Amino acid sequence: MRKWLIIASFIIVTSCLGFLYSFKPDNSLAQQDVIKEHVVFWYYSEEMTKEVYRFEKDYPHIKVITRLVKNPEILLEELYAAVSAGNPPDIAEIPSWYGIYPLIEKGAIYPVNDLLDNEYKAELPDAFTKRFQMINELWAIPISYEVPTLFIHEAYLGQIVQNLDTSSALPKIMSENKFPNIKWNINADNNYPWYLIHLKNQNNSIVNNTEVELIEATKYFLFHKNHLALTEFVNGEGGILMSSSSKLQLVEKQVGNKFKWKVAPFPIEETKIIPNGNGLVVFKKEEILRNNTKQFLLYMQKEERLNSFALASSTIPANKQLVESKPFQDNYRYFPDYQRLLITSLAAEGRFMTAEDELEWNKLIESNENRR
Repeated sequence: MRKWLIIASFIIVTSCLGFLYSFKPDNSLAQQDVIKEHVVFWYYSEEMTKEVYRFEKDYPHIKVITRLVKNPEILLEELYAAVSAGNPPDIAEIPSWYGIYPLIEKGAIYPVNDLLDNEYKAELPDAFTKRFQMINELWAIPISYEVPTLFIHEAYLGQIVQNLDTSSALPKIMSENKFPNIKWNINADNNYPWYLIHLKNQNNSIVNNTEVELIEATKYFLFHKNHLALTEFVNGEGGILMSSSSKLQLVEKQVGNKFKWKVAPFPIEETKIIPNGNGLVVFKKEEILRNNTKQFLLYMQKEERLNSFALASSTIPANKQLVESKPFQDNYRYFPDYQRLLITSLAAEGRFMTAEDELEWNKLIESNENRR
């Protein structure tokens, strides 16, 4: 009898312990509570993915919920729709040419002046910062920028490019020089409106100043937008490609040993250059910005992150000291012309954003598509 009482007692005690154990906190649930801190981030630059990964590694308690969109135009459309639906991300990448003004007008984003690290703020290139600035407010955190650049098929054009110092030289080259085995002498890629805006802003430019005159005047340009311009250039079928400094790595990779080529600055005054690039906007989802969102924004302002992103995307970091530094310049030691271009980009004056930026961009596209 005693034996059975001992067995019964053992069973009862074991059952009680099992019951009590069920009340023990679940570690997995505790981890989920920690990971509930998150940031929703939409972007179009693939290189951002690596920066997000590094952030999560350094801040394991914060989860970044990402969405990579094909290009900035599509992202802008989706951001406008998300704002209208009341469900925007916390942070989004945004291009500097147009798209930010409607978000400011709708009161959808925060000004970011108070979210800038002091060291980062002191090194911002003025020309690029202007693209996100209105009155005394900055509306996006600049990350990196690009400047218009000429990629030149050296074997075909030889000495001609030495005289390419003003925009007036462009039609002269096109009309007076014919080269065998190439489809065109000068062509522009899909950023065509950006190049025309530079020419429009030049004194004594062959492009006039009003929008109506500009659309009419573009017919005198002997280059035009060509969706295949970059592809044809790297295949040896083009003479001068009007493109962006951000295409350097791509051109280098695609040309390989096919032919000799070089880069040259855009043929206008250095101070007249208007950089184009990307920044981070912060949406007004809450009255008080969450700390995890602030941490991500501060993380992206670090010199190491700006350097990493710029090198991966072949862009210029939004940090004057970094652009001028020998370690950064040494990454392009085989491209001395490009190294000079990086330095001269800091002398640009730039241009403030306006409500008409998108309208102007679309008119320039129209001026090209309507030309026959």
